[in-house]
Amino acid sequence: MTLTPEETTAEERTTRDRNIHVDVRNGKTMTRHRMGYLGELRFRNWSSEPLVITATAGQPFKESGCNDAVGELTIPPNGEKTVTIHEAYGAEEFSYSARIGASEPEDPIVIIDRR
Repeated sequence: MTLTPEETTAEERTTRDRNIHVDVRNGKTMTRHRMGYLGELRFRNWSSEPLVITATAGQPFKESGCNDAVGELTIPPNGEKTVTIHEAYGAEEFSYSARIGASEPEDPIVIIDRR
C-alpha cells in the first residue's frame, strides 16, 4: 500500500528508517515490535470494519483515561486507539491477535524493554 503525504503523520513523513524484526514462536512466523515499558502503542485501523486486538495471555493494555488492565481492544473503522502497557503487567513480552472482520488474523509479538 502506498500512502500520500496527506495520509501520514509528521512523524511518519520524517522517520527515515524502519526496522522489521521477524521471528518464529510456537511454530509461527511473527513480526516483533520492541518498545520501552513506558512507551505507547498506537493502533490505526484503515479498514471500513472494526479491528479487534486480543492479547493471547494476560491483560497487558491500559487505555488512556482508564486504570483497568485489559486484554482486548476494539478500534472502530477508520479509527485509532493509543494504549500503554499496564503497570501491573510483569511479563517481558506478549503476543496478540489482530483481526479485521472475518479476515485471517495477524499474530505479532511485542517485546517490552524494561532497561
